Amino acid sequence: MGVLLFSAGCKKYVEGEDISPNSPASATPPLILSASELSVFATYGGNLGRITSMWAQHNSGCQFQSEANDQYFVDEGDISNEWDVIYTRGLKNLRILKNQAGAANPTYQGISNVLTAMMLGTATDLWGDVPYSDALKGEDLQLSAAYDKQEDVLKTIQNLLTEGVSLLSTGGDVITPGADDYIYGGDNEKWIGLAYMLKARYHMRTSKRNSGWHTEALKAIDSARAHGVTSEAADANCVFGTNSNEYNQWYAFVKVSRRNYIKANKTFTDLMNSINDPRRSAYFTKNDSGRYEGSALGSSNLKNVSEIGSYFASPSSVTPLATYVESMFIEAEAALAAGDKTRAAKAHNDAIKAHLTQVTGSADPAYVAAQASETAASITLDKIMTHKYVSGYTMMEPYHDWRRTGIPALVKNPNSNLSGIARRLPTSIDERLYNNKATVVQNLMEPVWWDQ
Repeated sequence: MGVLLFSAGCKKYVEGEDISPNSPASATPPLILSASELSVFATYGGNLGRITSMWAQHNSGCQFQSEANDQYFVDEGDISNEWDVIYTRGLKNLRILKNQAGAANPTYQGISNVLTAMMLGTATDLWGDVPYSDALKGEDLQLSAAYDKQEDVLKTIQNLLTEGVSLLSTGGDVITPGADDYIYGGDNEKWIGLAYMLKARYHMRTSKRNSGWHTEALKAIDSARAHGVTSEAADANCVFGTNSNEYNQWYAFVKVSRRNYIKANKTFTDLMNSINDPRRSAYFTKNDSGRYEGSALGSSNLKNVSEIGSYFASPSSVTPLATYVESMFIEAEAALAAGDKTRAAKAHNDAIKAHLTQVTGSADPAYVAAQASETAASITLDKIMTHKYVSGYTMMEPYHDWRRTGIPALVKNPNSNLSGIARRLPTSIDERLYNNKATVVQNLMEPVWWDQ
């Protein structure tokens, strides 16, 4: 449904929408960039974001397909559209963008690299081994493409980002992005900062596999800070309009087209209530009893339950892709792993205060005293990851973090037949049927490589 939204939603943003961005003979880099960013928005803000929000127990699926997803029932056909968006509308167009821009336009090429890393990262985070090196040859997708091992995909992501930084630092472009770049408006420095945030994110992913992950993550964070990742102005967001075919995807789903499908989850509202979190009024509506209260896990309760609030679910609300606050929590976790507890405590405290200010307009002194005044003696991984979980509402990152760390302590939906909370998505039906080189996995309890 998110993809249909963006297929219909290009009109405002892309003049000449009748020209196919899949045709490099007729589409210009600005047209291809705009179409590619819409595919990124559809991927991060659409169905994949809703599924992972339920599996991280931020939200509850209370009706129909969402109720099934909440119970970890995701059929191989349920996610074929999302797979298609990542590959045929995302990665394919980004490859065309890079080729079409050419060496004369390194900024477009660098942005292509960064967005490719984001799309490939989402694919490998949710599916593990995925096609890449054999999948995008020339202008066409390889219909029968071998799968790269996730360990190699993660290396590819780092290489893409390293090259992206170099390209974005080159200058001398014949044409430069502007309004066609919905994320940063063609600001190279912000794209470089995002590349380093993503490098830190994907070094962190390997925390179960690479004992030196924290060193690389902190190097990336230091580079991000040097390139302006020092406030929410550096945030990369999905942006939306106010016309019905341009709505924020959370709003379009939970307020317009599927009102009772997804509600707040009691696990999350109980956590925020227990610490008297001032962001509750932005995250949720009050229920009929005047409280912030989610649907209990497995209950599918629709009565007297809070809905997603206006901060994340209004027509033109942004949906975060990668943020300054996330980067500070990564810094806190990495510094703690490196043994620098003073740096970890400061990054943790600053992240909470920054997010409070961003969401509510101020850093509530009582809350800061209780939750954001850690020291080297008191900071713990549990505190860092719990507050990252709270700040990451509507993002996929809390689900990925939970798989790595087990924080917060979640229990499975009691109505599920699985032995625990799902740890991946099944292979798309199109890949199983039409790609004889596909690595087919249907067991949702089989962890991806970085989760093992």
